[in-house]
Amino acid sequence: MMHGPQRIHYQPRSGASYEAPLDLLVPALMRMRNCKDSLQMLVLLDTLPEMLLPALAQAASQKNYPAVAVKTIIKYCGPAYLDRTLGKERARSLRARYADREVISGWEVCSLTKITEMPINKG
Repeated sequence: MMHGPQRIHYQPRSGASYEAPLDLLVPALMRMRNCKDSLQMLVLLDTLPEMLLPALAQAASQKNYPAVAVKTIIKYCGPAYLDRTLGKERARSLRARYADREVISGWEVCSLTKITEMPINKG
């Protein structure tokens, strides 16, 4: 029995389409270690090329770097830019790991709509 020609199914890439060069990434990671607050991190981000920032956040999240520095990069890039450069899965896991939290009258509210009770220190 003869069948028609086989169809080739095309699925567009959903992963990252850009890999940061190590000669830029390693010095940026070394300078990032010295950043202790978000202001110092923002000053550093202004000196780096924008295409390097998502890869910098990804690399820093896999090592022992200050969490405030990684959170600052994630906020600076925004979710759409992280999705385009890192891929949806890696960007989602990165945003979930460093989610913004606010304390509102005894409750800790996470930006991913997760609510947990948190005690308030009164003293």
